[in-house]
Amino acid sequence: MIELRNVSFAYEKNQPTLKHISLKLGEDNENIVGIIGPNGSGKSTLFLNLVGMLKPSDGEIVVDGSPIKYGKHALNELRKKIGIVFQNSDQQIFYSIVQDDIAFALHNLNLPQEEIDQRVDRVLKELDIEAIRNKPIQYLSGGQKKRVAIAGILVLRSEWLLLDEPTAGLDPDGKRRMLDLMKRLVANGQKIIVSSHDMDFMYEICDHFFILNDGQIVKSGRKKDVFLDEQLLQDCKLEQPWLVKIHQKLHLPLYADQTDLFHQQASELKGGEPK
Repeated sequence: MIELRNVSFAYEKNQPTLKHISLKLGEDNENIVGIIGPNGSGKSTLFLNLVGMLKPSDGEIVVDGSPIKYGKHALNELRKKIGIVFQNSDQQIFYSIVQDDIAFALHNLNLPQEEIDQRVDRVLKELDIEAIRNKPIQYLSGGQKKRVAIAGILVLRSEWLLLDEPTAGLDPDGKRRMLDLMKRLVANGQKIIVSSHDMDFMYEICDHFFILNDGQIVKSGRKKDVFLDEQLLQDCKLEQPWLVKIHQKLHLPLYADQTDLFHQQASELKGGEPK
């Protein structure tokens, strides 16, 4: 469980980016939590506070019942629990060969080479990137680089994975692969917090949402609670997902995802065919 207790943060005095945020992450049936909001609302700043790269100006962040401490050893332990993948994957890729980069953090932990090899092999397989393990980073696509960056976090066996704009720069196939990857990770017990401007992606993948606007949480809830509030989304400069639009404009059921829509429509058409 991650809990924020009245957390505020300011890069400059008297100009807070986060304002008195209190929330809990990791409640039952909330495996993928979405943080949504317009540019400048504080989403990335919130992520950096969660991993201890920034320290709240006021309030505290509590992980598994203990407030975050900011000494070097305590932060190293925190990042074994909570890992972050930045929007720009190049920011956290340091080695020229895929498997060397994934193993980087494990060498810093002075783990035995046998265990390092086992962990690297496992995440390469889990993320379906075994074929590029010896490939130079510079020749990877944007989607492949994101998977390598994610692998570098998963290899630490972090309980929480923070994904900042995971679909940025990806083509439709890359987005679908990211969606499938996140579903597989959750099926294996991973907890994910994701931030993105892609509302269709967020609607399909997330269990629970927090809307962040001007540094404050203005609404939280399940997808129908958040995305049916058209006026609030407009006020926060956010767009409704297309499935929500057709629900409200065409009075169709509110489908969970496009697969659900196509399946239900196909069933209705089949049921209406003459026998």
